Amino acid sequence: MRKLLTLGLVFVLLSFLAVPMNARPCELSEKARIYVGWEGYFYQYLLYGQVVDPSNTLDTWMVAKWSKDWSFPFGSENDPEKSWFAVHFTWYTNDLSGFFGYETRVAWDNVDEIPDASYKVEEYVKIMIIGENSKYIGKGAYPAASLGYPFPTNAYVVHQTIEVYNATTGEILFEITFVPLQGS
Repeated sequence: MRKLLTLGLVFVLLSFLAVPMNARPCELSEKARIYVGWEGYFYQYLLYGQVVDPSNTLDTWMVAKWSKDWSFPFGSENDPEKSWFAVHFTWYTNDLSGFFGYETRVAWDNVDEIPDASYKVEEYVKIMIIGENSKYIGKGAYPAASLGYPFPTNAYVVHQTIEVYNATTGEILFEITFVPLQGS
């Protein structure tokens, strides 16, 4: 009984130490190294300081997290090996042509509501600073700069997966992992 009481007391004390982490939409927390919000807002306002056109920002939801050693936002040649940046994108589309309908996204301005669309697409990407002889390159990692952003030459996409869902039912239709290469 004494052990049970002690265990219960420890559990109660630990529960007081647990602090829920809530990120408000379109908020960048540099201390927590996290961003949760619209992709367009992230790129236009937070990274480039541009005036945000709401009609161009509300169609892809983004959750980004980066390691302590990563030089925000795009990393640096001087970042230590294995520092990383990870992002999870969500968008809706009626047409999966191009990059899984990214170019033909459905307007979406409320993350709590499902827009009128055929497909929900989720993309997971992890970028890491790696050396030339890294095992990741042998498993299909490719230069992150090819994504169209100013990542350093030693930053590589080391994981990339796309999941496509039926937007109405939530049923997964298919999943493709580009990196690492299947069978590696």
